[in-house]
Amino acid sequence: MRLLFIFIFTLVSYAQAQDSTRQNAVIEVKPAVGATGTPMKPTLSVAIFYPVNQRFLIVSHSVISFLLTGNSPEFIKINYNYTFSHKLGMGYSLYGKKGKSRHSLFALGGIKHIAFKETMENPDLDKITVRTQSTVADYGLMYEFSLGKKRYTFDTRLYFPLSPIRYYPQGTLSNLVYVEMGIGIKLYR
Repeated sequence: MRLLFIFIFTLVSYAQAQDSTRQNAVIEVKPAVGATGTPMKPTLSVAIFYPVNQRFLIVSHSVISFLLTGNSPEFIKINYNYTFSHKLGMGYSLYGKKGKSRHSLFALGGIKHIAFKETMENPDLDKITVRTQSTVADYGLMYEFSLGKKRYTFDTRLYFPLSPIRYYPQGTLSNLVYVEMGIGIKLYR
């Protein structure tokens, strides 16, 4: 969490040091925090937007989610439970009056790495450890609402996973929707 604040502070300092008279934004960096799944996992994410023109954007979206505490039975200890996902995609934006708000819809595709380890430590039984990890395809739709006209924006994002398609929609019940809120920083040339 401390690294996220240092990263945001560095980006804000860099953006303030830029010449504010330049009008063409090259990149938008949008760090955010959020939640996903059942049980609820907090998420940290970074989205990087590159405008192709005023309506079309290319996006890179990275998310890490992790389970802080679990509703595990008395003798089961959760050692770790995390998911890392990275996706690339393209989207279309519609602007509100005076350009202060933006609604964007993106189609994304990439990979997701899932890992967890749990240990059962019952005094009457042997110690048992279960560990698994896998990398799978991750694709879906992302909606973003952005509010702000100048260098800084307030952003909310919803990501709807469409994978694994074989078990859809029951297969995605553990990761129903990613809800994220954060700030956007426009970096200029």
